[in-house]
Amino acid sequence: MYTAAVNEIEATLAALTLEEKISLLAGRDFWRTVSVPDKKIPSIKVSDGPSGARGDTFSGGQKAAFFPSGISMGATFNPDLAFEVGQHLAEEVKSKSASVLLAPTACCHRSPLGGRNFESYSEDPLLSGKMASGYIRGVQSRGVAATMKHFVANEQETQRLYVDEIIDETPLREIYLKPFEIAMREGRPWAVMTAYNSINGHHCDMHPFTLKQVLRGEWGYDGLVMSDWFGTSSTVESLLAGLDLEMPGPAKKRSAKNLLAKAEGDVEIQKAVHEAARRILTLIAKVGKWKDMTPEAPEVSREAPETAELIRRAGGEGVVLLKNDDQMLPLKPASLKKVAFIGPNAKATVAGGGGSAHLNPNYLTQPYDSFVTAVRELNSGIEVPYATGCILDRWVPVVDVEEGHCKITTPDSIPGLRLEWFRGYDATGPVVSSSIQKSGNLFLIDQRPPELSPSEKFSAKVSGRISVSADGKYNISLSTITAAKLFFDGALLIDNWDFNRRGDLMMNVGSEEVVKTVELTANKWYDVSIVNASLWPKESPRDPPMEDIAALGIRFGVAPVTNNAALIAEAAAVAKGCDAVVVVVGLTNEWESESYDRTDTRLPNDQDDLIAAIAAINDNVVVINQSGSAVDMPWSANPKVKSIVQAWYGGQEAGHVLADVLLGKQNPSGKLPMTFPVKLADNPTHGLFPGKDLKSEYKEGLMVGYRYYDTANVKPQFPFGYGLSYSTFTLGKPGLSASELGEGRSFTVAVDVTNTGAVAGAEVVQLYVQRKTATSTVEKRPVKELKGFKKVHLQPGETKAAEVVVGDKELGVWSAKDGRWVVETGEYEVLVGTSSVKEELKVAGTITVKSAWSWVY
Repeated sequence: MYTAAVNEIEATLAALTLEEKISLLAGRDFWRTVSVPDKKIPSIKVSDGPSGARGDTFSGGQKAAFFPSGISMGATFNPDLAFEVGQHLAEEVKSKSASVLLAPTACCHRSPLGGRNFESYSEDPLLSGKMASGYIRGVQSRGVAATMKHFVANEQETQRLYVDEIIDETPLREIYLKPFEIAMREGRPWAVMTAYNSINGHHCDMHPFTLKQVLRGEWGYDGLVMSDWFGTSSTVESLLAGLDLEMPGPAKKRSAKNLLAKAEGDVEIQKAVHEAARRILTLIAKVGKWKDMTPEAPEVSREAPETAELIRRAGGEGVVLLKNDDQMLPLKPASLKKVAFIGPNAKATVAGGGGSAHLNPNYLTQPYDSFVTAVRELNSGIEVPYATGCILDRWVPVVDVEEGHCKITTPDSIPGLRLEWFRGYDATGPVVSSSIQKSGNLFLIDQRPPELSPSEKFSAKVSGRISVSADGKYNISLSTITAAKLFFDGALLIDNWDFNRRGDLMMNVGSEEVVKTVELTANKWYDVSIVNASLWPKESPRDPPMEDIAALGIRFGVAPVTNNAALIAEAAAVAKGCDAVVVVVGLTNEWESESYDRTDTRLPNDQDDLIAAIAAINDNVVVINQSGSAVDMPWSANPKVKSIVQAWYGGQEAGHVLADVLLGKQNPSGKLPMTFPVKLADNPTHGLFPGKDLKSEYKEGLMVGYRYYDTANVKPQFPFGYGLSYSTFTLGKPGLSASELGEGRSFTVAVDVTNTGAVAGAEVVQLYVQRKTATSTVEKRPVKELKGFKKVHLQPGETKAAEVVVGDKELGVWSAKDGRWVVETGEYEVLVGTSSVKEELKVAGTITVKSAWSWVY
């Protein structure tokens, strides 16, 4: 359709008035572009995000398939699998009547504290770029646009709208732009999203270097560039830099009033408007919507068995086995009578991180139930006792129809809470709109009824009843974006009408959580009502985007008061006498999320104490960690902790994946896509991240992740590229296809990989290059860098040759002096192995470059 529409696009452009073209350059609403019906230009719909297509409702909404997080996919070291995931995601996008997926997230990990690390692939730009490329090609093979984001250097969430990142050109090129460059060359995304942050004094949405010179100029990108939501910082400058689409709509910076007045009589601005409009029309054609004025179909849930199978397989392939003393795993049901499951995540549905990557999943699975079901299917008779061990919640858990510590109904006994909208601040008078909400987590940025204008006074009221199952003390909590009050059994319990501090809740725009403790009686119903007004508290820190759209938001929680010390003692008693103990710990979408960063790499809420207590009374401990980034593991050397599994966030099949791995149905083949340091202070960004005074200085330069640990000889807890298997593999002698490299040529490393174990498995051959005598335009470079990898799946006893091809540009470094990439003369040692540990790498040979060559793109 796109090819056939090319001439029609030009004819349509010629028929559009300047004002009509301008109207296309900003969204119609939160998720859609503007249509021009008279010219048969339809609106197209976009959807978050990298782990699944959520649709047009930020919280709640239609159910969707929940895929493993980006970091879990990065751990697979398998771009072909990313392609397959992309294909299925495209079908999910179509089920939500959308045409554009706001993913993948291609940024590198600068610090293990990055709140959004879980969403992207790796600390290494090559791995990130290759995985993003596979994902993009998969999505777009089904006629859906992928949106590569966030361009560029969005490595922190702290003050993300305002932080200025000070980055020298060489690390900017080699680390932070590189994954985008690789994905641009190999994936050709139809859309790109700019980042919120500034780089060296310029906002990314109008950056003269990254957006205009590099993306549009050197890379020749002619696809659509959109802003992140509320991330358009100017009217004209962003347009001239190559930003086509302001999101969301309706237009703020690019209203007809603002832009038309500036464009009339200015040829340069008119030309930029024309080019941006062309790129928007081209995207409409590429996604198969050219002149398709069919009304948007309702969103539907798509629960496909083949998608569930893929999610389970992909999740298992990303699991990293970090330790397995005495071959503790997989568990042998025939020799086990009692296996305890302990930990805050043992019965939790930990599927992904927080923020725009979150969605309403088709279903969720958790480790305990999945394991119990699996052992019953084996007729093993294993007893599986359980203990929480400690509470991991960062905030009081929200009330929810499907799970939680209390039942909720509307005032008229319908499961859920009633949400009503009113004119005026006091939630009285005629009801404008009403709905039933299943949860107390109501981020209402996209649910305001169209009858209510952002400029008028309005309010929302949540009302219902709660009932708990046991007598005792309970915490009741409230956080809101704007002024609110919570009434409990008719009395004012929480007054949040004029708060003056903001916390991390609701994408960092909610107030700090206010908690009150009350005594509740089991099975008694208590009335609750919350009034939330579109009134911005006078003393509250401002948030222009949220104020501009008059966003409301309510987070209402109820949970019993608990004591971790008592829970740890209870868990130790449960673990005593068991044949093995599986301790499931980690983080959740409350600890890792868009809009804020972590402050420490230690496991929160006494989880280390829990593991120590279990290991003190049981000799066979398996620790499963669910997190989207590195955490400290001070218990990793404890001989009683026999096995450690890094499980990441596995999506809707997370529980089944862990049961599969524990019982050997799935042989873990993941490799760490990031370095796990012993402690936070060992990381090269310690003291630099997230910066201060709205500046973040990238003084570590090229020394990111394993590049730093290798060069500085700092021993990590677990190195980049590391991961064990239930099988064993041997590498033969690697062969190097050439001894010299010249412009336009490549070299290949071939190595035989043999599965010497008793079960099928997969190994990742990793190729690193170490500079021996090469000259350098940079004073200090990493001792070695990943230049290729290949995943090989093998049956027991099987041998396959793994070939890794390195092109003529892969050895290039950026010469800031010349403003070009250059392969410098000298000798390069080629190393092959199954992790980044130098002592375990085999020398394939030496490549000599006798004459340098250079290029721009």
